[in-house]
Amino acid sequence: MNDTGTGAVRPSRNLKMKMSVAALAGAGILSSASVWAQDAQVAAEQQATAATTVVVTGVRRAAQSAQAIKRNSDEVIDSIVAEEAGKFPDKNVAEILGRVSGVQIRREYGEASNVVIRGLTGLVTLLNGREVYTSRDRSLHLADIPTTMLQRVDVYKTQGAEMVEGGTAGVIDVRTARPFDFKGFSANVQARVENRDKSNTNDPQASGTISNRWKGDFGEFGALLGVSYQKGNYHDEVTWNSPPVAVLGAGSPVTGPLDLGHTLYQGKRERTAANWAFQWRPNRSLEMFAEGWSTRIDHDAQRQFFVAGQAWSPSTQYTLIPGTNQVATMTSVNSNPFALSSTQAPNDDSETHQGAFGARWKVNDDWTITTELARTNSKWKQDFPILDLLTSPPTVAGETYRNGGGYFTYPGYDMDNPANYRLHTLFDNWSNARGQSNDWRVDATWNPGSDGFLKEISFGMRLAERKAQYQHESNGQIGAPAGLPAVTSLQGFACQSMEMANDYGLASWITPCASYMHANMDTLRQAYGRPAGKGAPDPYSLYTNQEDTSAIYGKTKFGFTVAGMPVEGTAGVRVVRTELDVNGFNGVWTNGVLNPVAVNKKTSTTDALPNLTLKAMPVEDVVLRLNAGKAIQRPAFADFNPGTTYNAGGGGTVEPNGNGGNPDLKPIEGTNVDVAAEWYFAPTGSLTATLFKHDFKNYVIRRQDFETVNGTRYLVERPRNMEGGELKGIEIAYRQFYDFLPGWLNGFGLEANYTYMQGHLEDRGIESPFVNMSKNAYNIVALYERGPWSGRLAYNWRSKFVDTYNYRGLGFDLIVDPIKTADASITYKINDKIGVTLDVENLTDRKYHDYHGIPSNPRDIRRYDRVIGLSMRWAL
Repeated sequence: MNDTGTGAVRPSRNLKMKMSVAALAGAGILSSASVWAQDAQVAAEQQATAATTVVVTGVRRAAQSAQAIKRNSDEVIDSIVAEEAGKFPDKNVAEILGRVSGVQIRREYGEASNVVIRGLTGLVTLLNGREVYTSRDRSLHLADIPTTMLQRVDVYKTQGAEMVEGGTAGVIDVRTARPFDFKGFSANVQARVENRDKSNTNDPQASGTISNRWKGDFGEFGALLGVSYQKGNYHDEVTWNSPPVAVLGAGSPVTGPLDLGHTLYQGKRERTAANWAFQWRPNRSLEMFAEGWSTRIDHDAQRQFFVAGQAWSPSTQYTLIPGTNQVATMTSVNSNPFALSSTQAPNDDSETHQGAFGARWKVNDDWTITTELARTNSKWKQDFPILDLLTSPPTVAGETYRNGGGYFTYPGYDMDNPANYRLHTLFDNWSNARGQSNDWRVDATWNPGSDGFLKEISFGMRLAERKAQYQHESNGQIGAPAGLPAVTSLQGFACQSMEMANDYGLASWITPCASYMHANMDTLRQAYGRPAGKGAPDPYSLYTNQEDTSAIYGKTKFGFTVAGMPVEGTAGVRVVRTELDVNGFNGVWTNGVLNPVAVNKKTSTTDALPNLTLKAMPVEDVVLRLNAGKAIQRPAFADFNPGTTYNAGGGGTVEPNGNGGNPDLKPIEGTNVDVAAEWYFAPTGSLTATLFKHDFKNYVIRRQDFETVNGTRYLVERPRNMEGGELKGIEIAYRQFYDFLPGWLNGFGLEANYTYMQGHLEDRGIESPFVNMSKNAYNIVALYERGPWSGRLAYNWRSKFVDTYNYRGLGFDLIVDPIKTADASITYKINDKIGVTLDVENLTDRKYHDYHGIPSNPRDIRRYDRVIGLSMRWAL
């Protein structure tokens, strides 16, 4: 024991590490295999300290476990741990990640999505350490994992040689529970209802998990089953300005929008998920498992658009924003402005299934071998009809910025009369995708069990095969032929638009009913001169790709002492060979006709990914880190598509455009360095800071450029590699429960973190910003836990960021204003088994506002549901 000189006696650094590992193992955070080599030491320390151990539960236990994981890890990591089995303060993985330092999310369409780490989207998402390759993406969609299935979530900012390659930003590993994580029988059920104010719905959710372990003649067995059902309606509303142009002609400096508009989103998402696990330990040295996970999502949505042309002419009356040449208000009288109502009605169905089995064999005191085989299948399909209506009001009046967005009215014209509308363009869109993957890996670890320099050597290999297929419709846009029926003659066709929560002028209008469109698509096709049934696929959208990877790695752990200061480290390298077989179609123009030509391209690359970590403990409770390594990120499969789909536009709303891939894309390469200082002043108290720098090569971006094809000028979006780029910044995080305060005050705690980033991409001597990167972001979470009561109040803020670089090729970026989000929850435990939670998401009725280059040229103002949830949890 060391005397601190203040009258308090504290355990040594080595002892405290052992106690942390023991606490993690006891909480089920580490598997028995993870602490095998320390079992004897840990057991002795547990016996020695059993009389003074303080048992913590709930929020404190989760914070203590997460802090111990971070402290003991070789990598730079942040973890979120369940308060109880499957109990988290948020509904899905994407939402809880928004509270992690350096992680930023976007919430729209009823849930959190678009997770980025340190401003970068190049991350790998794993489920229990394995890739979940979906039909449309390389990564797991994190919103598909309900938190009721989770044990914890690990966010790796750096990567070891043993980890699956593929992310330059980091790795998110989602860990579900296994039966051996529990001492014996464990079960819980949870029921929840959510009220959403703008969609005006009450949605049910339910989940349950049951697990048990038992001993028999052939060893110890465990089985677990979890199921979850979530139903969520949502309503997002948007009012917008089109990009500013010289509305009075090239000779005038006055700029303003040609169009204003509304977009109302209504959707219903039903998500069913299940996970299962079986473990068998026939003896102390051998453990086998089989586990799986499945999810099915039915997502039916409709998007009601209204496009209000402002009919600019010499007679248009307008005013300017003071001190600028930008239009503030405009009125065009008796100008017969373009006015279009449209319903987009995407219905999505998707399924993903993964199964895996494996084993861990402790050969002897020095050697451990693990292996596993996983299979993933995924499929997705979408029916996406769009139908436009035209109407002919004589006069339009608009404002570019009122109540935060565009505002327009049609004086003296009844926009709620179906007789004032006529059928216009029909878009008969569909698409589908499939994906499959097989992964096998084997790993071996040698632990000499000594106090010498060399602590451990590990090595292994991984083989993976992935397949992806995709296609969508051909010639889905159908212009309005003569002789279309009147809107009023179609029974059940005309709907009034959704109610808006805010005043942006036009409050309602007539739009096609989404339900009618899906039920009567063959009738509509025939009315527009097409045969019944879906159209043929577009050959230029079709791709069938296969990617095979083989990887080997070697890694060593070492330790030594410098002037009495213990230093630990790892050094390793992962070598990956990737073979890609791309199949699709390209187009060749012959006599003005575009003809498909089959394309096959095979490429292969070999990448060496070294990694080095150093961890020093100069004084008690302080950890200093240095991590350096190289990572790669492979482009999305769709980006390799050799074909280009061209859309000639039309209908008054769609300009000629195209979308294509690039079979010559190279993987993104990232060289990363992190330097961290961490002070752990209490079991649930820490102050940490991390400096980071990423240097990139071959960064992939999608850019829009104009191309002239067969005499037509198209705005075509394609992916390409940039020459280089860099990103650097700092993360600071603080966590503490104020146990030293008297009485009820000692229930309070605080978590806070701040991230600063700056960086750019470079190509052909020109610098451009990272998309989705906020320079500044912070989270503040006030916590309380005392007796049966617990609660949290969370506030998140991120500074402005670029949404789209060189928006539509117009020479300016689309920039998003700072985003502020506040959530709260309060829980009361009726007894040890039953608890009730009330939570509120979007307390402050957040707004999303973006603009064209400068704030006085707005594009969107978006508003979302406020969600109030009431849930009951029962632990059996």
